[in-house]
Amino acid sequence: MKSFGSTAEQSRIYNERVILHLVRQFPDISRANLAKQTGLSAQTISVITSSLLERQLLSLAGKVSGRRGQPSIKLKINEQGAYGLGINLDRDHISAALIDFSGACVLQLEREVSFPTEIVAKQVAQDLIAEVQQTLGSDWCKVEGIGLARPDYMHGWLESLVTDINQRSDLSSLQLALEYWTSNAFEEWLAEFTGLRCYSELDSVAAVNYELLLAGTAAPKHFFYLFVSTACGGSFVANGECYFGATGKAGSFGLIPSATGKHGKWVLEALSLSSLRRYFIVNQQAFPINEQAWQEEKNQQLIDQWAGEVAQEVQPALASVIALYDAEAILIGGRLPSVVMTSLIHHIEVTQKSHSLLPVPPIHIAQTAHAASVLGAAVLPLYETFAPHKDVLLLNGAK
Repeated sequence: MKSFGSTAEQSRIYNERVILHLVRQFPDISRANLAKQTGLSAQTISVITSSLLERQLLSLAGKVSGRRGQPSIKLKINEQGAYGLGINLDRDHISAALIDFSGACVLQLEREVSFPTEIVAKQVAQDLIAEVQQTLGSDWCKVEGIGLARPDYMHGWLESLVTDINQRSDLSSLQLALEYWTSNAFEEWLAEFTGLRCYSELDSVAAVNYELLLAGTAAPKHFFYLFVSTACGGSFVANGECYFGATGKAGSFGLIPSATGKHGKWVLEALSLSSLRRYFIVNQQAFPINEQAWQEEKNQQLIDQWAGEVAQEVQPALASVIALYDAEAILIGGRLPSVVMTSLIHHIEVTQKSHSLLPVPPIHIAQTAHAASVLGAAVLPLYETFAPHKDVLLLNGAK
């Protein structure tokens, strides 16, 4: 078994990231409290925080009063110290988000695009990035990188996921065009176009990164994140970090077969916005286009029926996750409207409890929910550059 060590430089970088993470969690924290939280010496804390202040990643938040001796300074994240730019490319939209170093969203843009091809995706991305550059002006140089979040298997399951009538008329041509997304060519183009390093992740993993690093309330240490968009996927978090498995495919919840196949053979087909759209079409009801429409009684009845059926379809798959992982919680994020998400959670809880000998963990809507994937994409460069994940400590470490 191979063992890995750390250099003094790696340890310093890791300690810097731990301090940044603590200041993010506890704004106005003092150097003395940082020393208590980390176990590092007062001198080490002083050296590291002075460096972070000089690099404008931290800023002063005042002084601790009511203490004997020299007052201790309080520290906070400098919001303008760095930025993360994210692009979320999905089967039904392309969006962009710019977040500052505190995690606050500075700008969020979205364009509806059904199953975008290479040409369409590049044109939309160029337009979105231009708006971000205009917003930042001279601070564009503080953007740490560009994150790309997108689903896997973009060219698959078109028969069940495509609902646009024009695209459905020639699925074979669409599938051929979408094979572009089986390579990393778009990531390479983004890096060349922006002059920034591009960090790419599955949309579900990107969403989890935001939940872990920047969401307002601290996330559990061990949870399963279920991401629902045009299709669905998942991500495991173990001890506060994403678990990827031997080949990086851990959490592929959508690739588990559904219970009966009524809404699609695979979970990714059954538990999806496409499935919900198909359900409205089959029941000859217009798909809601705003919050008021979602609240209409006839639509709520249909939502409740769909949620009940889908909860049955994913029951064995979710029971497996619960049994094998023993999570503290299950978080559900993505692009389902809140009224649909609430109904779905209710039916999943009822269904799981009636079929399981094991306790069902709490199921909650993720903090970022609808914007999770694009904010997660924007987090990627900040996460890779500033988060205290353990790989930073390892010589030749890799996920």
